[in-house]
Amino acid sequence: MKHRLLFIAATILVFASRVTFAQVVDSSAEAAFWVAHWAQPRVILFGPEQEGFNQNMQEIMFPWDEASGPTNPNALDDNAQWLKDHPNVLFYIEGYASSRGELTYNLALSQRRANWVKDALVSKGIPESRIVLAVGWGQLYPVCPELNDECWSRNRLVRFSYYPD
Repeated sequence: MKHRLLFIAATILVFASRVTFAQVVDSSAEAAFWVAHWAQPRVILFGPEQEGFNQNMQEIMFPWDEASGPTNPNALDDNAQWLKDHPNVLFYIEGYASSRGELTYNLALSQRRANWVKDALVSKGIPESRIVLAVGWGQLYPVCPELNDECWSRNRLVRFSYYPD
């Protein structure tokens, strides 16, 4: 019985690791899809409040391998002010990382970035209850697929998504 359980556990690990490693290598078609997706204006499904959110909330950019301070701190201040002026808006915080480094490291780094932005907004007076979720997506869903410094820097960001009440 123990051998059977070990075999089942090993089989699950093999399949899970194949899925994880498959995500490391983005196909060019998949990367092209996400680049085109982020280049498009966001779709407005929930009316003028969402439209205002999308027009005013700015992406927060981070330096390489950093999660404790953005390269554009004024954008964070502007976002906090807009959120204070619109106290009923709920939102997600989504962190991202460049494709430099390991997938698991980049997932953790992007989560730290999302958490840092969440903490910064709370310290600026935004109630934590308005933040539905702060999540890190790592190097998934790139803005720019090329493997150079310019693209890597464009992928190191935190963005905000509107959550309908």
